[in-house]
Order: sequence, then structure tokens, then C-alpha cells
Amino acid sequence: METKIVKGTCELMCSKNEEELRVRERLLNFYEFKDGRKNVPGILVSEFARSAAGMQRPKKFELRTEFALQKTVNYLLQTVITDKRRPFSHVYDFIFDRLRAVRQEMVIQCFEEDATVKILEPIIMFLSFSRYHLCEEAVDNFDPKICDQHLQECLKRVLCCYDALFLKDGEEMGFKEEKTRVFMECLYLSFNLGNPEALQRSLKVPEIIKRSPLFKQVRRVSLDFFLQNYLKTMMEIRELPHLLCAMCSLKMQSIRRNALQVFSYAYHNKTLGVPLDWLSKILFLSEDGLKIYLKYYEIEVNCDTNLVKFSKTQFSGNKALPKSIKEEFVEEKIKKIYLPELLLLKKF
Repeated sequence: METKIVKGTCELMCSKNEEELRVRERLLNFYEFKDGRKNVPGILVSEFARSAAGMQRPKKFELRTEFALQKTVNYLLQTVITDKRRPFSHVYDFIFDRLRAVRQEMVIQCFEEDATVKILEPIIMFLSFSRYHLCEEAVDNFDPKICDQHLQECLKRVLCCYDALFLKDGEEMGFKEEKTRVFMECLYLSFNLGNPEALQRSLKVPEIIKRSPLFKQVRRVSLDFFLQNYLKTMMEIRELPHLLCAMCSLKMQSIRRNALQVFSYAYHNKTLGVPLDWLSKILFLSEDGLKIYLKYYEIEVNCDTNLVKFSKTQFSGNKALPKSIKEEFVEEKIKKIYLPELLLLKKF
């Protein structure tokens, strides 16, 4: 028997039932207290609740409308995201949970593709920025694997919606919609840099997307990484705009490791070495940072001559990749943006 789809009627960011329960049981988050005053409720946002066996299907008055969900996303990514009272990892935890609840309600109500896209695009921007911005955090404060999983799911879902909308409407996209789709396609390529599946998709996107200079640029970076042209890849990553540059930079540790492995064969010599300053420039690391990196892979550095001695027999390439770091060239670009404007795609 066909299950009837429940359509939400709640126009608030948190249903009355949940609000009363959480206030009564003192289950408010730090960001839900009014003006930081403990035990004084402020603006509440529905929290994520896992589906479990025996749970009743949500009632329509417990589910938020499309407008309410959009309002919730805007509130989280415009107001809460700028709250500086606690570290960004705390802000991320709160917003991540509330956006997960938004996605859950969206799925329960079986939103159409255009509504799904409008809600998912800012969520993808938030997850992408957070994935880079928190990359140096301890795993207790931020789990990159969970973020990666949700970001990949959201990206694939929104791309499926684009494909479905394209089949309905052809190439009839407004200027903003076209620019936004190009950026999302680029984000997918950047997040899956060098991935054959992502590169294969790049060959099948509509011509209007293929003609975009930005899309061509990102696809070239991904293809160069796939073809193991590591130095060219690093140079090209630096030329990308803010968030795409940040996404691609998460692969820098892998690119550096692979480049060093190539150098270990190309510059293998028992007597000669490679200048440390030259190596630091092409790998985009400070000399001190490079020394730590080389020590990790057991590559010898002569402290008197500042020469790096490569050996194809001593390189420890099977070690786990070092944690991603905030790259200087990315930080220069990120610090110039106004975060809510970026996440809510207002520049498009």
C-alpha cells in the first residue's frame, strides 16, 4: 500500500511540542539561551533525532514547511555562524546538528528537486567551509570523516536534482542558477580531486556548464592530479577562488607526499643534494615546516649545507598522511570574505 506523504504545517524554527519539552527538561543548547543568560530560553531550533523502531511518524504540525526550513537555514548561517563567544568548533556542532534536522524533514516530506536544491546549496557551502576551517582540530572537537560523509551525500543529492531539473527544463537556467550550479559542480570536483567518477561526470554535464571558465579551470586541476602532475596541480590550486582553493588544499598533504616520492627516485644520489629553499618554494611550505615534513618521511637534511638528500630506498611512503593544515595561500583568500554572504550564496 502506498504511504501517504506528510506535509509540514509548522512555520516556526522549532515546533511547539519540541520547544515545550526541551524547555521543561532543560535540554537547551548554549546558542538557544537568550543573550547568553543561563536558563532563559531564546530562539530555539529543532534538533536532530534519530529514527528508531517503534517511533511514530511525525505529525504535520511537528514538521516545518519549506519556508520555515529555509528561514532556519538562513538564521543558522547568518546569525549563529557569526557568534564569537565560543570557538568555531562549538558553533559547527550546533549548526551541523540543526542542519541535519532540516535535511531529515526535507526527506520525510519528499521535497521537489528545486526546493531540495535551494535548501542543500547553503548546507554544502557550510560543510565545505567547516571541513577546511577545522582541519587542524583534534578529532574530539571535529571529526573530518563524518563531515566528509555528509558533504559527499549532500553534493551527490544536489547534483542528482540538477540532472532531474535539466531533463525537465533543458538549458533554461537563470543567471544566478547557472552560476550556482557551476560552483556546486566545481565543489564536487574539488572535493573529489582526481577521482575518476567525478572526472567522468565532468564530461557529461550540460554544455552550458562545460563552457564556464571556472569549471574548465577546476576540471584541469583535477585532471592534472589524476595524471600525477603534482607540481602543476599545486600551482593551479593557488589560482582558484576562496572555497574551491580551500577544498583542493585538503589534498596538499597527499600531493606533497607523492611529489617527494617522485623526487626520491629522480634525485637519488649518494653525494649530491637538492637545495632546501628551492624545495620549500615548490611545495609551498616554510623551510622549518618542510624540515618537519621531511623528518616525518625519514628524508635526510644536511643542516650545514641546507641540502636535502633523497634516497629511493629510505623514503617511508607507506606512513599515514599528516593531518591537513591551513595553507597560507588559502588563508589570504578566506580572510577577505564575509562568511554569511559566502555560505548563503549572496554573491551570485
